[in-house]
Amino acid sequence: MIIPLRTSYRLHRTPWVNYAIIAANVLLYTLGYNASTPAHQARITAWMLEPASPMIEQFFSCMFLHADLWHLLGNMIFLWVFGNAINDKFGHAGYLAFYLAGGVLAGVGYLLLAGTAPVLGASGAIAAVAGAYLVLLPATNVTLLVWLLYILLPVDVSSLYFILFQFLFDSFMTLYNTTAPGTGGVAYAAHATGYAFGVLIAAGLLATKLLPRDDFDLLHLLKARRRRAQYRRLARGGFDPFAPRTSTARNVEVKTIETAPASTATAEELQLRRDIAAACAAHDVPRAADLYLQLEQVAEAPVLPQQQQLDAANQLMAERRYAAAARAYERFIEHFPRYEFLGDIHLMLGLLYGRYLHQYPQAETCLTRALEILDDPTKKTMAEEDLANVQKHLKA
Repeated sequence: MIIPLRTSYRLHRTPWVNYAIIAANVLLYTLGYNASTPAHQARITAWMLEPASPMIEQFFSCMFLHADLWHLLGNMIFLWVFGNAINDKFGHAGYLAFYLAGGVLAGVGYLLLAGTAPVLGASGAIAAVAGAYLVLLPATNVTLLVWLLYILLPVDVSSLYFILFQFLFDSFMTLYNTTAPGTGGVAYAAHATGYAFGVLIAAGLLATKLLPRDDFDLLHLLKARRRRAQYRRLARGGFDPFAPRTSTARNVEVKTIETAPASTATAEELQLRRDIAAACAAHDVPRAADLYLQLEQVAEAPVLPQQQQLDAANQLMAERRYAAAARAYERFIEHFPRYEFLGDIHLMLGLLYGRYLHQYPQAETCLTRALEILDDPTKKTMAEEDLANVQKHLKA
């Protein structure tokens, strides 16, 4: 048996609405509105969601009723662990509306996918809450109490893996075993629908910026994963930003680009930015880098959107146009100080200044900053070695 106890998320406000929902569920159960005995079940029959003749009020009432004490405790523990954080994120009014809508949509999903017997329980709404948690806070940890035979073990796991497993399990079971609690089974279809609702609503709120974004929501993590995949593809193609310089001198091809007249500079800048965006969308990064150098001729210290700026800088580095790459990285650091892998950018810039451009004061600054940010031992060792070489040149 696995029981979630808490998450690593720190609340910024008291989740009064979630407390009230838990209290309402416990109170109704205590007052006898449950299915623990035939007499009690007869009392709540009209308030359970009846697939044969569903009524609007049943979609709301059924989510506050439970079959027995274990059913109530299991649901309320999940609601306590994940609901407090979502109440904190959504605010009180937003959370109440989301919770009720999740319960209603879970009931609809049950009727459409598996509804054959009356159903009750808060698990559909709670699944919606867990789905929203999966999107908003996937980088937090969940402390689980794992019962193995006669041993209880507390274990910390990523909320991403724990909730995703629950979602996939309920989705799988929806295809094979969809019965209602009133018949001794589990309404897996309601769970799966609730999870899907929570995921879609939370992702939509983030995408439309109705909820504030941060560096640890699911959309950001997926975007960062895509960037890392792009970097690995670039590395497999032979680009190594950390490779040592093989020669102290080399021929540099100089291109002269005429500056547009002042009257047309703005129009040319806009066109170049459009062309760069189109080149990046077509994955033609070399062309985007060339266009970026043209953009430097018509705009003062131009900066592209974050990913385009990074792609251009990396390409210039790969093509050994070191001075241009350094300028592009400098602007990236200046305009995107919250970038997740900023330590890597400082390290690359330090290597550029130290190994290739021989601008040792700038190299010392960048490498020192990289050491303050980097966590990877290999990269830290590289930064320390290059910093020592730079400081030798500075003392010479």
